[in-house]
Amino acid sequence: MPRIEITDAQITAAQTGDQDAMWAIVQAFDPMMSNIIRTSAPSASATDVEDLLQEARAVLTQHVHDYDSESSSAALSSFVYRAVRRTVQETHVSMTSAITVEPGAALRVKRALWEHAGNIEEAWASVSAESVGSRNSMSRERFMATVEGLASTESLDAPAAGEDGDGGSLTLADVLADPNTQVTDPIERRDLARWLMTQIPARQALALRAFYGVNMTQQEDRQTCADLGVSGAALRQLRSKGTKSARSVATTHGLAA
Repeated sequence: MPRIEITDAQITAAQTGDQDAMWAIVQAFDPMMSNIIRTSAPSASATDVEDLLQEARAVLTQHVHDYDSESSSAALSSFVYRAVRRTVQETHVSMTSAITVEPGAALRVKRALWEHAGNIEEAWASVSAESVGSRNSMSRERFMATVEGLASTESLDAPAAGEDGDGGSLTLADVLADPNTQVTDPIERRDLARWLMTQIPARQALALRAFYGVNMTQQEDRQTCADLGVSGAALRQLRSKGTKSARSVATTHGLAA
């Protein structure tokens, strides 16, 4: 993995809304992300490569906001690398096939984490023990990837500070849950919303996360527009598409009426 020179000061500045700092980080990571795309999606067309790069940049931006240089033992590049690679691989698969992600793994990991009060090692021991002799065995890498995905959404009860009726006092769980869904319990609806956020394109997820303040400081649209390199109208379209994508995934897996 190529060495990337990014300072803690740049990361802190980007986290507090300095768009020049964020763009400098994106530019520094572009060679790494391009290399991931070349190795993970060698058959991608030029158009697909550009789409994959935009998805990778969205993941990077999200992880910059999530990164804590004081408590993390890993450099930002290590923190980002696996998440970007996974996103590129999954996005390329979705571009080239009709395969959708089986939610069973996410639900098994969620249950194990709940049963063991969030202790990852104990949850892994439980999941791996259940997998012995099972057709649904799970590797540790898959388990950890699922944990990372589940951890990316935490503040789904936070209301959006939208205007003109766009969000208002609704929470992300309210927005993502289809009114016709069979899931009516508030906690179950939030759990469903958390899982759905891990199944939609990264740019759509970031647009929703930034708007609702999910595991990151709630941002004004102008800042998110700068992060994603889009206009205000395009950002609103990303949020709308994100909601539709989430509902589509729910319908595919029989989670809506």
